[in-house]
Amino acid sequence: MSNALGDFLRARRTDARLQTEAPRPGARRRTTGLRREEVATSAGISADYYTRLEQGRETHPSDAVLDALARALRLDQDATHHLHRLRDAHPGAARPEPADPPAADATLVARMTMLVDAVRPNPAYVLDRLSTVVAANPEGLALHEGLADLPPAQRNTCRSLLLDPRARETFVEWEELARGAVAHLRAANVDDLQDPQLSALVEELSAQSPLFRTWWSGHLVQRRRGDITHVRSADGTVTARRYEVLHLPEDGVRMTLWLPAV
Repeated sequence: MSNALGDFLRARRTDARLQTEAPRPGARRRTTGLRREEVATSAGISADYYTRLEQGRETHPSDAVLDALARALRLDQDATHHLHRLRDAHPGAARPEPADPPAADATLVARMTMLVDAVRPNPAYVLDRLSTVVAANPEGLALHEGLADLPPAQRNTCRSLLLDPRARETFVEWEELARGAVAHLRAANVDDLQDPQLSALVEELSAQSPLFRTWWSGHLVQRRRGDITHVRSADGTVTARRYEVLHLPEDGVRMTLWLPAV
């Protein structure tokens, strides 16, 4: 049985430090991150209870316990929200079945195509929860070199960023963008991390990208938001661009719009 909640807690614990911890001269910790006892003490719960959470023997902690753990592990807003969703998505909890990626929905594709065409010549594309392109204008596809040459079902920006070496040349802050893409992939699929389509994508990327394996196993979580990045054109010119991300939760998609940086 999947233990997504426990796996997340364990991964974030090994990457955390005590808020009051200060290195002492000559002192070295024998463990990476925090010990279970340290997390439990900081969160105000017993070490036994925390151990049962990590091991999947306790699966329904209260909101108060989760918030205390988030503080102890110094989780940001996205990671804290993810922690609560993992609890709610446990097999024993009532929840709706996750919707299939909406790329096959002709009505949605038509609506999103009208939307991205309306903002031309600014690059724009709409992605589903797996980061597969639902709709894009020509300028949006051109940002990810080679994407337009693929069949629509294979146009995936996460795959492009991680596996296509041309992406490293196009995006100056490539590592930041790629890391964010992996973090969003986990966040967007929190309701069913065992989904067969997600599992197939994760297996593919893990087999071909060591960085993806590292980031995915680290349980990074981040919802895509707007930022400024730099794009390198074929002639070597670097242009600052601002990208804005509009989430459309009812449709299960998000739109990314690239604008000139002001």
